[in-house]
Amino acid sequence: MSGSAARWRVVIGSVLVYGFALVASHRARRHQLEPTIVPPAHAVFLHAIRRDRTESELIRLAYRDESPREGSRLQPIVLLHGSPGRKEDFDRLVTILARDMRVIVPDLPGFGASTQQIPDYSFRAHAGYVRSLLGELGVPRVHVLGYSMGGGVALNLIDLAPDRVESLTLLSAVGVQELELTGDYYANHIVHGAQLGALWLLREGTPHMGRLDGAALGVPYARNFFDSDQRPLRSVLQRVTVPTFIIHGRDDPQVPIDAAVEHARLVPQSETLTLDGAHMLVFSRPQVVAEAVRSFMGRVTDGTAPNRLGADPQRRAEAERLFDAMRLPRVRGIAAAVFGGLVTVGAALFGSVANVAAGVFVARGRLGPVAAVTACLLGGAPRPWWSRRRDPTTRDASPIAALWRYIVSTTLWMAASAGLAWILLRVPASFLQVPYVGIGFVLCITAAVLHTGLAVSTHRGRRLFISKWRRLTRWEFWPQWAFYPPVVAYIVYMMAKYRSLTLFTAANPSILAGGVVGESKYDILQGLAGASASVARFALISGALPSPEKARQAEQFMAGNALGFPVVLKPNHGQRGSGVVIVRSVAALHERLEESRADTIVQEYVAGEEFGVFYYRRPSEPNGHIFSITRKVFPSVVGDGRRTLERLILDDDRAVCVAALYCERHKDELETVLPNGIDFPLTELGSHCRGALFLDGSGLLTPALTERFDAIAKCFEGFFFGRFDVRATGGKDQFRAGEGFKILELNGVTSEATHIYHPGTPLVQAYGVLMEQWRIAFEIGAENRMRGVVPTPLRRLCALALEYRRTARAHLTEQRR
Repeated sequence: MSGSAARWRVVIGSVLVYGFALVASHRARRHQLEPTIVPPAHAVFLHAIRRDRTESELIRLAYRDESPREGSRLQPIVLLHGSPGRKEDFDRLVTILARDMRVIVPDLPGFGASTQQIPDYSFRAHAGYVRSLLGELGVPRVHVLGYSMGGGVALNLIDLAPDRVESLTLLSAVGVQELELTGDYYANHIVHGAQLGALWLLREGTPHMGRLDGAALGVPYARNFFDSDQRPLRSVLQRVTVPTFIIHGRDDPQVPIDAAVEHARLVPQSETLTLDGAHMLVFSRPQVVAEAVRSFMGRVTDGTAPNRLGADPQRRAEAERLFDAMRLPRVRGIAAAVFGGLVTVGAALFGSVANVAAGVFVARGRLGPVAAVTACLLGGAPRPWWSRRRDPTTRDASPIAALWRYIVSTTLWMAASAGLAWILLRVPASFLQVPYVGIGFVLCITAAVLHTGLAVSTHRGRRLFISKWRRLTRWEFWPQWAFYPPVVAYIVYMMAKYRSLTLFTAANPSILAGGVVGESKYDILQGLAGASASVARFALISGALPSPEKARQAEQFMAGNALGFPVVLKPNHGQRGSGVVIVRSVAALHERLEESRADTIVQEYVAGEEFGVFYYRRPSEPNGHIFSITRKVFPSVVGDGRRTLERLILDDDRAVCVAALYCERHKDELETVLPNGIDFPLTELGSHCRGALFLDGSGLLTPALTERFDAIAKCFEGFFFGRFDVRATGGKDQFRAGEGFKILELNGVTSEATHIYHPGTPLVQAYGVLMEQWRIAFEIGAENRMRGVVPTPLRRLCALALEYRRTARAHLTEQRR
């Protein structure tokens, strides 16, 4: 028997075995029973619904019905789960809510213990089942809570039976079509159809013996999305008259917070509660959600929760404003993955058509250019770039060269297509008749010119263009990835020279990893105990403590040191000003400590001019040196009684360079017109990345200043290299004399000689300073290694860096709240 015939016999045999197994699986599934009703659940039998029409077929609807032990003044509440979901998702909510009111929780048909196979899985049909259930139970009027996709059911219930709904609560709920996945019904329908097809094929085409029939992410879940239409929900929201409560998580990747904001706009009488967390608030924050809902139910019953007629007139007017589809937010989470997936699949199937679609997404701000190009690259390759088959015209090209050509050609075509799409969105229809084959690059350039022209047609656009240009041409504003490669290359050279990857961590034996990453600011300040009179007073508050205890310790520290507001709060582990805030009231102190989950330093606020003093001392030297002095200036703008704060920022030659940062920080005050002569500080923290201006302060260097910092540094045994951040309380003359200042922080090896950021400093000069700084760090590390100090192992250093990255993200999240 030939090898080919044997292979065919194996293939045919495998197909027959798989076919027999599949038939056996389908026969076994026919005899399986409906899901069992488990107490305390009940069930009713209702006529099936298809597109608002009832049918003769009966379906079972399981539900849970809990009532308080004593009577309740509150109307019953119906809880509607999401997809996939079931009534048990609300167990912890039911336990709390049932103390005060009757709670009804159905398994929506297709889920849980209700009938799985139904003709229509849409939330319109589900709303019809809920209405029928209320009729069967004899409940005339209820509060309704819709979670996730259950929000669509709740809104349809209001549309079908408005007289039955006492109030509406939307918990992480879907709503308007424009903020669901791609925002377009037809594109979403394609995605949901593909999902449904894949799950149906998995269920019907694999011999699973019924194990997949009850899967959470099964065909009913996919049908729920596929059968539902969210387009009518905008008009439903605009017609909601009952009191409404919207609860949403800040970091919800499935239903973006932008959806909750739009729902609140459309329902002017609504109250909104934004919680820390993602989509699963019903599981992660049940106590908070339940207590908030109970309180809201009480206000509805008491008549203090407004209906639509009692809403704020300004909010009612805002609700009438048309939705601006051109200002949709950039997609995130699951929506971003769907966008990217659509572009990738489209690029694989339709080539340049998908590039044009990606250009539309980019032009509208829905998808970032990097993500769009990446998706086109992933989907547009005709074959794997690493294939050994070569193009006939480039038969000598290596796989790497072929990959490079593919990336370049695809990126250029993507750019040209994006430019074409951008133009087609904005030019008269007659222009579409002009052929564009061969002039893609011209169209792309034209699009760029048009885009730039529109941007600079207004004063704000021109100033923002100047801001971008200055940040591009002035190296002090370059991102780290663009500025540091030459410095990193020099560090690698020093590593090779000294035959150690982490020798610099031995520069400060008394600081964790030499102060590269992960060091404790509190421990460092404790190390300066010998010079405590020159250190701003401080205390450490554990992040593990309850919020009231943290606030009590902070207030106790302030009282014990006779300190008033403001005070400074900073994370014990942080760099580049991350997480540092100045609080000016008891309320702000309590709020900030409640938000923070990290160990926090509360520190005396020191008024005066701030300086960065970079110091080093080789272990073999009796005395140290001041390598750099930086004078830190906190920019401000002065009001003239005419211009808004935003206009003042944009018109200032320095502030415009970091206009985006300042405008984001003061976004609530941008429209404020400052009175004439009023000085408005743009930042109060001495960090360049937070907007401070750094100036060369070498003119302040004196022998007395060097002697004073040398004495302070020697008090900290095992410290040889780093930067003191200080504030001069007695003016520049006293500072030159080595007096009248207090130390805010001491940073280790990765601190910089920040005078290099003085405006106008040549780039080459800045690199020279940083390279000299690192050379000194390696030299000190080498001397300490000879004295028995062991550098931090690379594995440990990487672990510290990963931990710092995690905490830095947490600090950034807290700052944005």
